[in-house]
Amino acid sequence: MCGRKSRPRWNSEKRHAPAQDPERDEATTYNDRVRRAFASGVLAAAALIPPAVWLAPALLQKRAPSFRDQADFFFPLKLYTADRLRAGRIPLWNPLSGCGEPWLANAQSGVFYPPTFLFLLPVPALAAGLFLFLHFGVAVWGTWRFCKEEGVTDAGALAGALVFAGSGAAASLSAYWNHFGAFAYLPGILALARSGLRTRGAVAGMTALVGLQAMAGSPELSAITILLAAVFAFARREETATGWRETTAAQTRRRAAGAILAGLALAAWVLVPLGELAMRSERRTAFPAAEREVGALHPGAAAAALGAPDDWAGSFFLASVYLGPVALGACAAALADRERRRLVGILAAIALAGILLASAGPPGAWIRALPGLDRIRYPAKALAATLFAAAVLTGLGFDALRFLPARRVRGILAAVCLALGAAALAWSGRPMPVRAAAAAGAGALALLALARASRPSVGAVFAAAAALALVTSYALGNLPLFRFVPEEEIRKRPDSIEFLAKLPGRALTPPMPALAPWVSRDWSFDAAMVRRQREALIGYTNLLEGVRTLRSAAALPTEGARRIADAVDAAPDPSLPAGLASGRVLWSPFLPGKLGSRKVGDFFRAPLNPYRPRLSFTSVYSVETDAGRAWARAASAEGDEGRRVFLSREPSPRPEAGGGKYVVAGISAEEPERIAADVSADRAGLLVLTDLAYPGWTARLDGAPAEILLADGSFRAVAVPAGTHHVEFRYRPISVYAGAAISAAALLGLLVWWRRAESPGGAA
Repeated sequence: MCGRKSRPRWNSEKRHAPAQDPERDEATTYNDRVRRAFASGVLAAAALIPPAVWLAPALLQKRAPSFRDQADFFFPLKLYTADRLRAGRIPLWNPLSGCGEPWLANAQSGVFYPPTFLFLLPVPALAAGLFLFLHFGVAVWGTWRFCKEEGVTDAGALAGALVFAGSGAAASLSAYWNHFGAFAYLPGILALARSGLRTRGAVAGMTALVGLQAMAGSPELSAITILLAAVFAFARREETATGWRETTAAQTRRRAAGAILAGLALAAWVLVPLGELAMRSERRTAFPAAEREVGALHPGAAAAALGAPDDWAGSFFLASVYLGPVALGACAAALADRERRRLVGILAAIALAGILLASAGPPGAWIRALPGLDRIRYPAKALAATLFAAAVLTGLGFDALRFLPARRVRGILAAVCLALGAAALAWSGRPMPVRAAAAAGAGALALLALARASRPSVGAVFAAAAALALVTSYALGNLPLFRFVPEEEIRKRPDSIEFLAKLPGRALTPPMPALAPWVSRDWSFDAAMVRRQREALIGYTNLLEGVRTLRSAAALPTEGARRIADAVDAAPDPSLPAGLASGRVLWSPFLPGKLGSRKVGDFFRAPLNPYRPRLSFTSVYSVETDAGRAWARAASAEGDEGRRVFLSREPSPRPEAGGGKYVVAGISAEEPERIAADVSADRAGLLVLTDLAYPGWTARLDGAPAEILLADGSFRAVAVPAGTHHVEFRYRPISVYAGAAISAAALLGLLVWWRRAESPGGAA
């Protein structure tokens, strides 16, 4: 990476002794550097104490993280992906959810994201613990580096790293593995952009981090990071150091743009399929205003940041936004730093922009109504930018309190810190040990402000005390955000749903808004709640049970999957639309209205009729070119309850009218990316498979290419002549090959560029 040069914030007296032995003096200087580097490394590692405390059950006791979306979404998603990889197959398609969905294009699956390979370990709890701890480490490293390259002292850099990786918002975000993965890379990318990218190592490092962040699976956080990287590339540091090759501002911006583009190209094997999915998903249109408000931050967040109970934040997405008095006091102190006025101004603007974008109601709602921003869920993700700005401001604030020359300003800041500490101690809803640690840290900051700048050792003691108090308050204060269950609960299949895995069709479950309160009735996230998640097939739990469901938990569902789910939910009787999509049984903890059902434990099992098998043969059809109208006509019983299909175009050969003497059709072989069927009929007709039609699926009839027709707006159909035939569907998406080619070309280009830069006369 690039070199760095710390800028001292004070002038200490230098005592010179006669140089009796130059070699001894050089050895002494080297030993001093080693001791300082070791002490600095220990302080940097101290920022990982809170994550180590939080994740100890996963790392040491084989207990699986279960808070929020982890047990019912991310564990099944990652373990299903790992199981497919372990079997030697790249999981391109998921046949079990929502009538099938492109799995590689689902960026949250992280098929090509390197940390996903941790889940190949035979211990899922340990894999999850290592996955999270790795990202906490990346977040600490990036923030520490950014602060140190701004000349921040070790104590200040420690405080900044703690705020970014240990505050309530960071701890809350860790429950969403894709967003947390992208979040972790943000400070490292910005540190390199701010550095001026003077070396090829810095450019290569930024390229790698951008690519990894893109593969983590959070497009929103990647976009925020790229935007901030552009800001810091324009606001690069102007300092120089011996051995650095000077670059102009224009060169820095070109290198930053090149690194970003190269990083995105490296991730093209994920981004190209993701883009294809986005063009065929609900994100093509804006979300309703009410949906854009879900997860926004309410005004109580200001009090929650200081230490009020977390439910004051009013954010469904982030369980906590706790910063504490130490961080808030240090951020206030940074505003008095005249030496870094420009940087402080940029950081303050970033913090404010993140708050505005994340806040509920105007003006945040107005901003989120802008084109592009009107398709983003859970606006509290924008607090990642605010948290980064607060982290760096905290580090700068530590040094401002320590080295500001103006006594009056120092006195005011000391009073502010004491007031925040007193409020945290007396008014906070946190447990007493957390309040005491926070108050002690605020007191140490106040003493730091009152200490004389000419006594660096005294200031260092108070700064270290405040940082260590921050370690304690975060480690204890955010511990309730981490819940665990015995590892075996993650893969345990409830006996009550054993029959669903053998079901010839699909299971219909209630919509997520109705099912979630039943599952998370007490928000305990304990073993009993995880069992309810499994039994209810909520999230992606069906993947580990081998159960086909009509619904998908995908954050980016295909238009077809969403069309089917909306029709089922809107119908007074869900049997017809669900049956058309091979829904065989309703599985629900709620008593079905008009459907006959049988009680199985806490659930009701209701058969769905009429029911169309996954593979069927018909000769009755109509042409309807619009996919939405085709499904609406079929779901309204215009299709004679599944006997008639609505095709996107005329088939060839055309089915023969009238009834035939015999039809035999069945699935002869099935894999996630391949389905083979044998059909024998005395007349020409249409072989209909109620799996979603999606770009990349091809068909062969008796070994020859065959056209896939869109049936009922969502499914696959092939025109079959009379006689006995073999039909095979395969999923080979061009987007995957195109993305892989771009990634390979980008990697090759980077290697060539690196070799040329190393050669004599090459550009650095």
